[in-house]
Amino acid sequence: MKILLIAPPVFDFYFTTHRMEPLGLEYIREALEKSGHDVTLYDATASGKVKRVATPAEFAYLDKFYEEDASPFSLHSGYKRLGDSFLKIIDFIKENDFGLIALSSLFSPYHPDVENLAAEIKKGTKTPVAIGGTAVNAQKKKIAETTNADYLNCGNGAVTLPRLADALAGKTGFEEVPGLIWRKEGVAIFNEPSFEPAWCGDLIPKRENLRYFRKKRIAKIIFSAGCRNRCAFCSIHRDNRLAFREIPHIQKELEYLLNIGAEVVDIEDDDIFSNGEYTSQILDILEEMHARGLCFTAMNGLTARNILPFAERLVPAGFIKLDLSLVSAEKSVAKGLHRPHGIAEIEEIIRRTEGKTEIEVFLIPGLPGTELAETCTTLLHLHKLGVKGGLSPLYLVPGVPMFEEMGIPENVRLCRGSALYPFDDEKRANVASLLKISRFLNYSLDHKNDEDYSEFLHFFNESLKRRRWFKLGKDGIWRDSFEFTENFEL
Repeated sequence: MKILLIAPPVFDFYFTTHRMEPLGLEYIREALEKSGHDVTLYDATASGKVKRVATPAEFAYLDKFYEEDASPFSLHSGYKRLGDSFLKIIDFIKENDFGLIALSSLFSPYHPDVENLAAEIKKGTKTPVAIGGTAVNAQKKKIAETTNADYLNCGNGAVTLPRLADALAGKTGFEEVPGLIWRKEGVAIFNEPSFEPAWCGDLIPKRENLRYFRKKRIAKIIFSAGCRNRCAFCSIHRDNRLAFREIPHIQKELEYLLNIGAEVVDIEDDDIFSNGEYTSQILDILEEMHARGLCFTAMNGLTARNILPFAERLVPAGFIKLDLSLVSAEKSVAKGLHRPHGIAEIEEIIRRTEGKTEIEVFLIPGLPGTELAETCTTLLHLHKLGVKGGLSPLYLVPGVPMFEEMGIPENVRLCRGSALYPFDDEKRANVASLLKISRFLNYSLDHKNDEDYSEFLHFFNESLKRRRWFKLGKDGIWRDSFEFTENFEL
């Protein structure tokens, strides 16, 4: 069968383009080709095209935060589309004769856009359309009631889609396809899903359209699946059992990535280095590959407890940046969220890496039980240690009890971090202000000697004193921006 896999364009106020490689679809393509199918992967974001589009009405309340501002404490401005237009995708589909089209939907806040694309495909073709991914896993019953797709997939698409292709060809029954959600006489049928790791069958997916990170070609890889932690705000442990790849197979994939020109490999595990003996063997391989030219990151976040025993080995292994997930430095909050470590472990990692690699520590402002002033204090502490503080505004994850109790909005677009949704107007302005503070603190680590730094510092400090932000116009004139109420003392 001729099959099209689509990684859809993304609509939001900002993007992390170097993390957009559709690794899940690459695994699915490999599994389908192994089953004898002719597969095309349309990676809509690979073009890197960014187009300003109309801001959805439900985000109108964000206009005062996401505005044009040329200062180093600006936030993002304008709602955009990253990737090719629906029209271009539909034209590509019409030029070919596919027997099945499958769309990836990885995050609930973006699922409405995937549904819109599915609707446009259905208007222009009679080809069966399937949607799969973690967004479907999270709200499968709700999505099944309204989807524009013919089929939905829960679990591992590398298992489901080859079997779905067989069912469409009449080789097997739809009821025998793991994880398939389909209709029989108008009634939705939910087949039992398969949550095998993506690499089942020792798949090594071909890579195309490598992105760039700091002017170096970057590719993703996974060493393990699942997570042994049970953090209250996370859904990973719900659907993914903890499993580890065979080390020779990882080495083979790293060899492949080196040979195709990758320079940085981003390890996307959710609980990287959680097994000590396994980690030691992996680091041996990373050191060898680093000596041959590869560098490494782990942008999905490193758990300090996991890497603390190996801190001195991370730089020789080629880690050019450590993204450490602290979430909150408040001990009572961390304990309530089942977080496995605190600020002390991170301070020890900073000490033992001796400034030889960049470190960024990520916090989630607005989590239940946290205080924004305390988050600001943590940012200042990190700044004094010479490391960056990254803020990920609280976003709601459907299906996670903690967030279900808070109330998942009917419009799931609002679940994204950029929506600043869970907060009232006053707290939203304070969270947005904390984002601006973190941006300027991080900027100041690298730019204190810049010619215009003193001007920026003056208007930053004045903004905090009067609790109303300044913004810098393209004409070089400073003007008033939004007000806030929190007393952030720096």
